[in-house]
Amino acid sequence: MTGKEVKYIYLIFLAMLLLLSPSLYALTLDEAVKTALENNHRIKEQEALVGAEEGRVASKKSAFLPGATLSYSFMRQDNVISPFQTRESSVLSAELTYNLFNGLRDRRALQAEEARLDASRYQKKAVEADIILETKRAYIEVLRAEKNLGVAREAVGLLQRQMRDAGLYYREGLIAKNDLLKVEVELASAKQDLIRAKGNLRVARRRLERTTGKKLADEALDEIARPSFVSYKETRLREMMLKNRSELKYLRALRQARMYGMEGIRGGYLPSLDVSLTHDRYGESYLPDGRDGLPGTQTRAMVVARWNIFDGLRKSNDIKAEKAEIRALKERLMDMEDELSLQFRTALENYRVAGERLGVSKKAVEQADENYRITENRFRQRMATTTDLLDARFLLTRARIEHNNARYDIYLSMAEIDRVVERREVY
Repeated sequence: MTGKEVKYIYLIFLAMLLLLSPSLYALTLDEAVKTALENNHRIKEQEALVGAEEGRVASKKSAFLPGATLSYSFMRQDNVISPFQTRESSVLSAELTYNLFNGLRDRRALQAEEARLDASRYQKKAVEADIILETKRAYIEVLRAEKNLGVAREAVGLLQRQMRDAGLYYREGLIAKNDLLKVEVELASAKQDLIRAKGNLRVARRRLERTTGKKLADEALDEIARPSFVSYKETRLREMMLKNRSELKYLRALRQARMYGMEGIRGGYLPSLDVSLTHDRYGESYLPDGRDGLPGTQTRAMVVARWNIFDGLRKSNDIKAEKAEIRALKERLMDMEDELSLQFRTALENYRVAGERLGVSKKAVEQADENYRITENRFRQRMATTTDLLDARFLLTRARIEHNNARYDIYLSMAEIDRVVERREVY
């Protein structure tokens, strides 16, 4: 055997391996989730919003640094009414200011902005958790659509086989024409179901593409391992939910920001203390290069204390408004906890129901498959009618679809449980 022949054999073997093992290069659920987290526009939007909040925090920190101002003025006048005045004059000033105390308003403003930054980060995490759930749902729905498409094809194949048998029996005069027409009508209906199943698969794949931001083309999806029923510990999961949910952390952070804001308003009742240092340089032209007979420069230091005695009850009303906002956030937080508890119980119940359905539907498929085999044999022996075989085919198709739905409903309920407690699990 020549080297060229060995090369051809190797290429043929490799091609057969690829054809027989498409799942080796199939998209997995974990890969789909990672791709969605990298490409999804809503996550990128939240990242930008977090960046905006980080900028606001940095802006609030500037209040703790001194301020420096440089100014220049030039004046020309027609009439001079004093011997100390000149027609032209200029002043160059440099001022350095620093706030020593303002009732901790700057500190509270910074703390409030930092709390809003935390809230923004929690909101981003919540969006990421939503995207993970949406990706899992879309992935699972593609797998469900593929399985149901297989069931629809099987139904068409069974009816085509029955159509051939019925046509033969009709030509031999063993069955009436209306029996043949029944099979034709059922076959046409099954073909319509097949068309719908193909459409459902295309829509499901487009939805997965939309969620992941990746074109799938004809890329296969890796099947999820068959589920093993897990007995979830409800108390522990509920504790995880209350601890992990970003929506709850988001509302708590907003409430904390409001509390800091209210404390900052109360700081307005206290006096403020500022110091400043100013250096001026004078000139008798557009250049501040000194004056004849007068000092050319001047430096002064100043301490300024201010205390607002009455502001028309503005601060009092602002505090009332903040208290109302805090109460509203408290109620919103309690409502969110109730809503999450309902989601948690619903997800657990859906999981239990799907698990029970899976066991029942598995047995139903075995029974329906055996029933169809027996009925088809009896039909060929002229011991069963056309309607009996059509009914057996219908029961088999329904049993397979219900089994598929129960199986993938388990995956969906598991994904929903993971979302409710906000943990990332890939099966």
